[in-house]
Amino acid sequence: MSQQVVAADVESVQLYKLLKWGLIVEVPIVIMMVSSALLTGSAALVAMAAQSGVALVINAFAVYAMRQVLRHNVYSHPYGAGKLENFSAFLCGALYVPSGIFVLVDSIERLMHAPEVGYLIGLIPVAITFASGAVLFTLAARLLRRTAAPSPLLVAYRADYLIGMLTDGGVLIAFALGTVVVSLGIPGLGDRIDPIVALVMACYMLWVGVDLVRHNFRALMDLPLPEEDQLTITRVLATHYADYDSVGTLFTRASGNRRIVEVELGFDGERTVDHVRTLSRHMERDLTSEVPGLRFRIVPVWGPEEQAPGP
Repeated sequence: MSQQVVAADVESVQLYKLLKWGLIVEVPIVIMMVSSALLTGSAALVAMAAQSGVALVINAFAVYAMRQVLRHNVYSHPYGAGKLENFSAFLCGALYVPSGIFVLVDSIERLMHAPEVGYLIGLIPVAITFASGAVLFTLAARLLRRTAAPSPLLVAYRADYLIGMLTDGGVLIAFALGTVVVSLGIPGLGDRIDPIVALVMACYMLWVGVDLVRHNFRALMDLPLPEEDQLTITRVLATHYADYDSVGTLFTRASGNRRIVEVELGFDGERTVDHVRTLSRHMERDLTSEVPGLRFRIVPVWGPEEQAPGP
């Protein structure tokens, strides 16, 4: 097992722990945000409550997905369970889009007919969620910086925590400013600060959601690796051309943060199994420096007898 695969496993375990903590934290936050939204009548808190509910569902599925990824059951999942990571990221984006549309429509309605907002009541729960979101975002960003081939799930949740932190920070500023403006005797302006912030949050949620859907929809299908990766593989094959006799079909695909490469190479009867193993290690070593998350395998095709000679 290469050092890169071991490092990827360690990073997957760290991501799994982060997702579990996020799930544990999200449960009381959902309850708190729903209660606060009902008490204050704030568009921003309604949006935050909806976002927290979506995040709870996504986080629960993400924990399940990472458990499957970490099991490495080659019989049930011969190519790993990385597609679950892509689906989790896709689901995250797919749920952000309707949530963003809902917040967008609601905030526009509240801009035209601004209801009274209980800013002071909402400051405490928003401050709590901002603090918890900042901690989770910092941990996710730190893990992302240390990861050479980051999981789509990690990328999605870093974006999710960033949205949550920006949302909470914007609502905190809006509530503080709204409190000041209302206290100055300008309630018409003060009550419109809340939907303006919600409108900005909705646009950002839509942008991130569309981006996650666009990037992960392609990964859900078994499409080949990008052209630059295939050129790298071809270059390495050319470098080792003296160690085999022919090239057959080249299979490439992506699964989560894994890049899977299988190549059919023809060998004459004089090549041994040890020779093929050594060649596989050398080619994998050359490829992993340029294609992060690589899982490489040679499918040997022997001479006329179609069987591997003895070592």
